[in-house]
Amino acid sequence: MITMSVDDQVNVAEEITKMMTEIDPNGTHKSFGTVSEALDFVKDARPDVAWLDIEMPEMSGLELSMEVKKLSPKTNIVFVTGHEKFMYDAFKIHASGFVLKPAQKEDLQRELENLRNPIERERNGLVRVQCFGNFEVFDKDDHPIKFKRSKSKELLAYMIDRRGALCSIGELCGVLFEDRDEDRALKKQLRVFLSSLRDDLSKVGAANVFVKGWNAYGVDCSLIDCDYLNYLKGDSYAVNSFLGEYMLQYSWAEMTLGELIMKPDSFGDE
Repeated sequence: MITMSVDDQVNVAEEITKMMTEIDPNGTHKSFGTVSEALDFVKDARPDVAWLDIEMPEMSGLELSMEVKKLSPKTNIVFVTGHEKFMYDAFKIHASGFVLKPAQKEDLQRELENLRNPIERERNGLVRVQCFGNFEVFDKDDHPIKFKRSKSKELLAYMIDRRGALCSIGELCGVLFEDRDEDRALKKQLRVFLSSLRDDLSKVGAANVFVKGWNAYGVDCSLIDCDYLNYLKGDSYAVNSFLGEYMLQYSWAEMTLGELIMKPDSFGDE
């Protein structure tokens, strides 16, 4: 996410930038004390959100917002001011939001969750994976990937849940076949599902997502754009998209769901 904060009291703009950096540590967040500097940034960066003070000597925030919109129509304007009297004027020009000073991080997060123009996230990875809600996988063109076998899809879900750690044959058998005792027949069946998974990924140009070790298998998380994995990195978009549901198809996912709900920061330091 790219954001900017403009206030003739530079320390106020810098405080908003500091909070935005905490909310979205992987984004680009800038603060400006003058209108000219801010407009130069808009020309180059086309920010997703502009936090604008309304009362400024060089140009009012209302006037500045019009200039920002000319340069970057999709930029969300959120006014930050100490006076509620400006609220009507702010919404007359179709601002995305309005925050009263002194702004708190919770105020910024609320506005980010309700932007007029949703932020289009840049796609990274060979596949896009949705873990929040039902588990689904999409190719680079955002089309759902069709898995020949449902158990192959479940294997991929489990390996993503393991966040790139290689999983042994025994562990994977335990997940797919639950209470059944591991034997040669089950191992053979597991290898069929693994082979099918590799073929399914290869068909969409994502064969490298699948990783094979010594009698162990996993995924290369760097090649996956995944809401769950992004959540663990503190990505604000992913954090806001978690609504208390995780891989609903699979009973084994309930343990991770419990950790997400009870201890939302429990993964970050691993």
